[in-house]
Amino acid sequence: EEIRQKWPKANWIFPNDEFDGVFEAYARGECKVLAVGREDKFNILTKLCDNGLVYTDDLIHENPIAFPIRPELASAFSY
Repeated sequence: EEIRQKWPKANWIFPNDEFDGVFEAYARGECKVLAVGREDKFNILTKLCDNGLVYTDDLIHENPIAFPIRPELASAFSY
């Protein structure tokens, strides 16, 4: 499911300059929430603190994936 379909009333902003643009948009009042990937949180913790924001691990969107695999290998591959 596309993230814009899941949250249709959200005001999505995708700046070209990545996080600097996101924080600038937040400072201008263009958005109330910042959504960042878990892998990015350590790169932006200082900016979050500087803006009085906190990081939570609430799930906003997920991408389920599946691998084609032979039935006899599935149990060893499954998590």
